[in-house]
Amino acid sequence: MTRRSIPFAVLTAAYLGIVALLTLGPTLWRTRPGLADYDVLSVSTWLDPSTWSRGLSTEFIANILLFVPLGLLLRLALPRATWAGAVLLGGAVSVAIEVLQVLGPRVSDPRDVVANTLGALIGAVVAATIAAVAGGVRRIVRRRPRDRALTRAAG
Repeated sequence: MTRRSIPFAVLTAAYLGIVALLTLGPTLWRTRPGLADYDVLSVSTWLDPSTWSRGLSTEFIANILLFVPLGLLLRLALPRATWAGAVLLGGAVSVAIEVLQVLGPRVSDPRDVVANTLGALIGAVVAATIAAVAGGVRRIVRRRPRDRALTRAAG
């Protein structure tokens, strides 16, 4: 971790707290339809085609959007990690949340793992793109004074 990545690490920790509150905290609605309906730990749930066809697309999109900032922040907080590392960490956070939801009154759903990991992927790619553009701009800015000096020496 570098000095520049410390603020991003703090933001990542704070954002993880918000995600934990949203995904593991109490809700105003009943969320447990049945013990085996959505169990993320059940292989049969993952293989059942109805798992992937039921539910709201807005919930899927909301889960993607929830994890975009996490993928971005993980990539910025861990500068030596690749975008793939940030995606793996985001996916691991998602799996941990879903396993913890099995223990509580929340719904554990394999679609959430897929959506959350997709969100982390989008965020990590955005962060990697920003880093690449910023690195290119830095190289151009550093090169210009040297180019001017070479032009003066040649002319």
